[in-house]
Amino acid sequence: MSKRQKTDEACPCCELRARQASSWQFLPPNMAPKGACQQCVLPPPPPLSDYLPPFVWPRTAAEIEGLAQGVEIDFTSTMDRVAAVSDADASVETVLRPLMGAPHYKTNKAVVEAKFLQHCSTDSAVREAADKAGARFAALKAKGRTDPRIYGRVCALAAKNTVSGRDAHFVQALKAGFERSGLNLSPADQKKLQELRDADAKVCGLFKKNLAEDKTELLFDKNELEGCSDAWIAERTRDGKVVVTLKYPDLIPVLQQCSVAATRRRVSRARECEAYGANLDYVAEGVAIRKQIADLLGYKSWAHLSTETRMSGSPEAVTAFMDPLLAKVKEGAARDLERLKSLKGGALEASDVSFYSAKLLKEQYGVDHEAVRAYFPLDHVVATTLEIYQELLGLEFIEIEKFDTWHPAVRLFRVIDVATKQKQGFFYLDLHPRDGKYGHAAIFHLLKRWGDQVPVDCMLCNLPAPSADGKPALLRHSNCVTFFHEFGHIMHGLCASGDGNSTTLAKCPRDFVEAPSQMLENWCWTVEGLKRLSKHHETGATLPRDLLDKMLDAKNVNVGLNMARQIYLSTLDLEIHGTDPPTTAEGLQALVDRLRPEISLIENPPGANMLRSFGHLMNQYSAALCGNQNFTARSRRLHAIDAPISTQVPRIMAICGRKCSRRICLASVSRRTPSTRRRAGATGTSSLRRAASERSSTTSPRSSAGRRRRRRSSKAAASRKH
Repeated sequence: MSKRQKTDEACPCCELRARQASSWQFLPPNMAPKGACQQCVLPPPPPLSDYLPPFVWPRTAAEIEGLAQGVEIDFTSTMDRVAAVSDADASVETVLRPLMGAPHYKTNKAVVEAKFLQHCSTDSAVREAADKAGARFAALKAKGRTDPRIYGRVCALAAKNTVSGRDAHFVQALKAGFERSGLNLSPADQKKLQELRDADAKVCGLFKKNLAEDKTELLFDKNELEGCSDAWIAERTRDGKVVVTLKYPDLIPVLQQCSVAATRRRVSRARECEAYGANLDYVAEGVAIRKQIADLLGYKSWAHLSTETRMSGSPEAVTAFMDPLLAKVKEGAARDLERLKSLKGGALEASDVSFYSAKLLKEQYGVDHEAVRAYFPLDHVVATTLEIYQELLGLEFIEIEKFDTWHPAVRLFRVIDVATKQKQGFFYLDLHPRDGKYGHAAIFHLLKRWGDQVPVDCMLCNLPAPSADGKPALLRHSNCVTFFHEFGHIMHGLCASGDGNSTTLAKCPRDFVEAPSQMLENWCWTVEGLKRLSKHHETGATLPRDLLDKMLDAKNVNVGLNMARQIYLSTLDLEIHGTDPPTTAEGLQALVDRLRPEISLIENPPGANMLRSFGHLMNQYSAALCGNQNFTARSRRLHAIDAPISTQVPRIMAICGRKCSRRICLASVSRRTPSTRRRAGATGTSSLRRAASERSSTTSPRSSAGRRRRRRSSKAAASRKH
């Protein structure tokens, strides 16, 4: 227990912390309110060591300013040093290594320390300073891409044809990046291009800030939230009113469970019509800026510029993929919609879809979201997900107790390769919503592998936190899928081999990055996966087989409507980044009003526009959402759905970038000491050994059942291949 500082005053933070669980302010002692107890202030960072990531997170805007200035000085020095290299001396060591290493973003800890906290700090001044630092670094990056001196050195290196392997890929990627950055433009047009890129970065920053700092609170009487659980309502009751925000732990229960249509309508309207300030104007401004950039560089549209370096290759290829898919999906989507209308007994509004979908699952398939939640306590889901990934990839996760952090709810793990005993990297988990934090679920690759430097990743998401009275946080099954999916991105980042830098030099195209995670999340829809992930928060029982079977039977309920919605989002993305995009908020509204009913079959409420909060279109995913549809369709082919987890290690290692090995690490996991298993998040010796034994027996070469299962899997794989 923390000791209270010597003061006669009550701690000004504790009441807020107790009421909001993980949303309270967490400040350094020199900035904390007078009388704040030690539990409510940021402890000093521990000494850096090889057992920790190399970060000391800044406490003030002044520290961030100092870091940013240092990065700018290092950048200028590096550029001048590379520019001074003669053509004859151009080599991997004199040109390529300096351009891939510090001071660039993905290999430079100072850049991370200065920039990252814009997404998660509890201090608004730190968030603002970090956002400004990010804009400065983006400007540096753009400056480097248009420096003719550096382009000359890269061309000299490429012309020698002496570079091979990954280095050859990076050289070509650098060269193409220069050529796509306007190096061939006149000085006046280069200046204009830089101004446009700066303007785009600024408007995207303003958009993200509105999302993160939204403070919308809707007040309801208890009877207006009929259908929501009593515990959920009690946690949000303040001065006799139930306070509902637009964060996911509030939003989803209202839209899925509340039987009062007016309440659902009000929450939906707040999110799509009223909140997030001028975000619709920012989208329009960003779209117009990107079209000007594409025009200046000689491309038909931003979509053409964006897809050129991706697997899709062009927006025409995307359309050729999605159009026939939509033709097949629409018939099923229409049937899904009619079934929901029949359940309601009338026309369906946009705010009705989630509610009647949940009602359909409960009444016709026996799947009650609230009943299912009881089997997915957050702590168990997180621990078991980490267990499964350790088994799949031959890794050990060791939780670190003392480390420098931006919030007390953050967890940190060191990752060890079981076979080599070498450090593989680190990852942070920041799982719960709070004011000012990034509002969706995402992985941030803080550092990539570089020489002796191991990668460091961070997951930011908004899963419900345990209640103030100690009741465990319970997840919907969809939350479990999200967590499993996002953690797959962490493993992809930590397991990929070779040195890497910015996204343009990543190991895979932007529209492939979802493939491993979309494949891996399929285990959340298998009997084995659901059995392991589930544990009733009171009894400890796993999902009953009848409920589990009902969930699996209902997996594809409304799949037509859901796929139509995804195609709508992808089409919207391509349209606003196309050859003739709408460049005003009114134009964007007209586009949404047309496309939503035309593709998703759901009428758009007057003035509603999800672009206000659709952050993917205001970052590196712009004109790239189509990749999600491609790999949703293909991910199940990558995942041998009938095969136990223990048989899939070689396949997953290959996809995630690790060397394919037939070594199954279940035995090594079960042999760990109890203390090691606890650090790694294991659920216990006997249960893990029993599970390993069961999986081993079902897949033994001597087992007739195992042989039959393998034959079925082989036949299924062969039929899919043909």
